[in-house]
Amino acid sequence: MVSTRRNGWLVTCSAVAVPLRRSDRLPVGGDPSREERMEETNRASEVAWGYEGETGPDHWGGLDPCFALCDSGSRQSPVDLANAIPAAAGDMLDIRWQATDACVLDTGHTVQVDMAEGSFIVLEGREFSLTQFHFHLPSEHTVGGARYALEAHFVHVAAAGDLAVIGTFIEIGGEDVNIQRIWEAIPAYGASPVMLSGFDPATLLPGGRVYARYTGSLTTPPCSEAVHWVVMAEPTFASQAQVDLFSKLHPPNARPVQPLNGRTITLHGSSTQPERNRR
Repeated sequence: MVSTRRNGWLVTCSAVAVPLRRSDRLPVGGDPSREERMEETNRASEVAWGYEGETGPDHWGGLDPCFALCDSGSRQSPVDLANAIPAAAGDMLDIRWQATDACVLDTGHTVQVDMAEGSFIVLEGREFSLTQFHFHLPSEHTVGGARYALEAHFVHVAAAGDLAVIGTFIEIGGEDVNIQRIWEAIPAYGASPVMLSGFDPATLLPGGRVYARYTGSLTTPPCSEAVHWVVMAEPTFASQAQVDLFSKLHPPNARPVQPLNGRTITLHGSSTQPERNRR
């Protein structure tokens, strides 16, 4: 069984990850902005929202006061990445993921994999720990209006509580043995999560390390802003059957593209990286 306490969450494969009490999350005198963000995220799990009809993206901002940024925010995600400009600075991303035990669960909105401690990234000199990753169908970010079959989001949290998310596009191609391993472990919604022993999230990354960067938000309620987004330019692959399986569990769960509102998207990185493990 995996059981680890991470940033206010108790992750265990004997039960769905549950938020800890507010008194457990922060020491007295903790950063109010961090506490507020955690409260909003916990609140999001209590309010019914979805991807169509009266609880869909067009209505998120009115479902609960803590979802207000979904309507009023000026730095929302996802966005179209077609106008990314080359960055003047060098590569600022160091991915240090490793194989750890993980828990696969169906949240009701997506398939999510909660990771045990050990994987992190260094972005602009700051360390962000990988807590979980999940999937959207079709991709949420677009390139010139075009969407990929799927998009994976790898969510990282810094000690101060702010977030960095790595997005990877997934297009139709050959079967991915690592995605298949996740798919075969998916429990029914509401059932106990299933453990994956020694899962290496790096197997889901593309070979290249060219990526777009911008400041945005969570793509689900409460749509909190000031999220550091990194979206890989090169896609990975999954078979049509693998995409169809996800689609049967979760019909389209992608938020529409949001306006840039003057934000700049920068392009970074190098394409000379090791081959990924896929077939």
